Amino acid sequence: MSVRMERWSHGATPNLGELKAPKLHAWSPIAKVRGLSLQRTASERRGGIVVAAMLAATGGFFVWQAWQLDLGNVDLPGPGFFPLCLGVIIVILSAIIGIGHWRSSEGEMVELGHRDVVVVVMALLVVPLVFESLGAYITLGLFGTALLVLIARVRPLLAVAATGAGLTVCWYFFQVLLGLQLPTGPL
Repeated sequence: MSVRMERWSHGATPNLGELKAPKLHAWSPIAKVRGLSLQRTASERRGGIVVAAMLAATGGFFVWQAWQLDLGNVDLPGPGFFPLCLGVIIVILSAIIGIGHWRSSEGEMVELGHRDVVVVVMALLVVPLVFESLGAYITLGLFGTALLVLIARVRPLLAVAATGAGLTVCWYFFQVLLGLQLPTGPL
């Protein structure tokens, strides 16, 4: 952020118009991702049905994965119990949403596929794929840095510093306070 501290009086907040993302070259990969437009317009009815279907698919995935884990019993639920409950709830609620939109009129046009949402979803899909192989700290560091640069439009060096501070807190919480060992990967 390029706002000078001298301009701020004590207790004053900066003008948000002055807070601009750093200039990037047009050939930069970050500039190409930032300029990506995936927005599509659809009727409110059709958009609601699409979103409900995606939510139902997510809930179905939770149910499928939970069935592969030990469900435990009523006295002592296993690791698959709560993901199964969450998946069933998501499927039921998305069915209610989908049926509600199916019965409604076309309605006004809405936009689907906002770039920031797509970037976050894609990043979240990559995290579990590399979490154990790269380790928790490298994976979360890359995830945090990518989101800060691509979504919050923070300069890469500042994003790395902020992510490093967050990872230090994460390490202290899990390793020191809870005594848990997260996957370390190649470290």
